[in-house]
Amino acid sequence: MSTTKNALGTLKARDIMRSNVFKLEPGTTVEEAVTSFAELHISGAPVVDRNGKLVGVLSAFDIARPENLRNGRLEGSGGEYPMGDASNDDYDDEEVVFSMEDYSPDVLQSATVSELMSTDVITIAPDLALKQICALFVKEHIHRAMVVDYGKLVGIVTTLDIARAVSEAL
Repeated sequence: MSTTKNALGTLKARDIMRSNVFKLEPGTTVEEAVTSFAELHISGAPVVDRNGKLVGVLSAFDIARPENLRNGRLEGSGGEYPMGDASNDDYDDEEVVFSMEDYSPDVLQSATVSELMSTDVITIAPDLALKQICALFVKEHIHRAMVVDYGKLVGIVTTLDIARAVSEAL
């Protein structure tokens, strides 16, 4: 057990991050973003400007927020959408986003990533220790953190990356 703990204790963000990251641009339509999320089986992506600077993150949660529905950004056309139950392990924000087949195509095509993305992005340095990353995820209730080096996005660490690192150490 102490060998496993030692192995995990030496891991840094750069050791577990994925550097080949799918990125969105601020002007990308929400429809394009949702399609990409479904095709890539992801629930969020960083948003970068033309210079590669991180300007936000768009997640399935951002798209499925009730205020986006109420403000008419993603106005449904009468279909039923699963609301889910927070205590149900099978519920996922992706289910709501990826089941928007009968949402207004005009609205989906006209809304852009920059309108719905979160701009308060939590970033980490490549040399941040795994233990600190885990503590940050718990404290901030997040599932991903962007790895930034000198202002540029160099990778992403997700809860899946952490689970993979733990699995490999066992």
